[in-house]
Amino acid sequence: MRILSLLSFTLANGPLVLGAENSKPPAITLSSVESASEAAIFHPDSGHLWNQLHAALFVRVDQSGQQYGSDAVDPLLWPGTSVFLLQGKSHTRAIRLLDQFIAEEGASQIKNPVKRTVMQHDLWAVFDWTANTFNPLPYGGKVDHEKHATVKLTNARKALRQRLAKAITSLALNEREIASLPNNYARAIAARTFNTRFDEKNPHQPLLPSDLLNPDSSWVCVRGALNGPSAPVHMQYYRGRSPFLVFLKLPGRRDATLDYLARLNKHSGKALQPEDWDKNLPLFPAGTAVALVRQMTAINQAGEMVSTPLVQSVQLRVYRKAGQKITDHKTSQAVYKFTLNRQDLFANKTGGLKPVSLEKRTGLSLLYNEDYFESDRYASRDTVMQSCINCHSCGGATAKSIFSFKQDDWVRAAHSMDPNALRLTPTDIALEQKRAISWKSQRHDWGLLQGWLETQAQ
Repeated sequence: MRILSLLSFTLANGPLVLGAENSKPPAITLSSVESASEAAIFHPDSGHLWNQLHAALFVRVDQSGQQYGSDAVDPLLWPGTSVFLLQGKSHTRAIRLLDQFIAEEGASQIKNPVKRTVMQHDLWAVFDWTANTFNPLPYGGKVDHEKHATVKLTNARKALRQRLAKAITSLALNEREIASLPNNYARAIAARTFNTRFDEKNPHQPLLPSDLLNPDSSWVCVRGALNGPSAPVHMQYYRGRSPFLVFLKLPGRRDATLDYLARLNKHSGKALQPEDWDKNLPLFPAGTAVALVRQMTAINQAGEMVSTPLVQSVQLRVYRKAGQKITDHKTSQAVYKFTLNRQDLFANKTGGLKPVSLEKRTGLSLLYNEDYFESDRYASRDTVMQSCINCHSCGGATAKSIFSFKQDDWVRAAHSMDPNALRLTPTDIALEQKRAISWKSQRHDWGLLQGWLETQAQ
């Protein structure tokens, strides 16, 4: 299995679609001018301080003048980024706007709790990037330590961090405001824009199940055998700022899914030879579906991480065919993906969840360590949907293609696991949210941010 090439297809928030990639985007040089324009995302005035700050941190411009990332879920930053935000005009602009945001009490200019939470999460993502240059992404390639450990770049990262921490603190909500944050998934369902049930006769229409997050529905929240958060690879790539929730649904009632999990785990627990393990693997039927949901974590006024109901992305796969001998992977699964669009979220349009079209190609990816704008790297030309099928067809249309179960292929900590230790067990959303926060709280980047937050509180 080509883990590095396939991994870019698996994560729910990636591969990040940045547009067509029929030709390689030109690399950005030190002398290139970043001239990102502001969009009216947080405020109707495109020149508003919030819009300016967001554009300065999120919008990348290639040498042809094409802009990317204005409403991407995550900033277009890689551990190997050494120019953008760290040198030249982009660094000067970011520092100036952060200083202005702090001096002018920019957080008070917009009171809306949803906008404040989203802006805080955006700034948090940039902070984490500054703290992880030498903690590269798994399977993402090497980072040149000598190139990135210069005094100039180290000081630039520190200058960003100290300002970002102040801005993050100023945007923190109190308990009442956090409790007021909406369930944007429920709003997306209430909009009645998308199919809520899989239609075999029309499988390409965007699908968003109405009962996906209902704890009593036929969708069962599941986790793998390892301790810590579910979907651990996703957590590593996105630095733990969001829990990733995995759901499984077999045709029929909830009992059908729970019964299958019991049979799967009983089989896995037997002391069988590998060939017997595969031969006797319990199979799920056609119509089985898997979902991966990413939710937003916020930082409250006490400097603590808290879960929110804001959904950032949803990825669903429905197995139209099932079994170990399935070879037609172009039609064996129907795949659907939704990502958060800030403008739609703030306008209460379909809860801000926007479907990725079937024609969208994978484009540039956040899953490597090298900066696409500062290098010659360019991405696959597969469509996003087909790339998901390409990856999640390993082992046929069986439980082995559900990586929360077959973790020994994808998670380094599980490489030494015996196949008989694999499990896929029921869990619940609240517990997985707590596990995600616990995992993040032990990371170096959180300790670094917490130190700054405590300084601001004094």
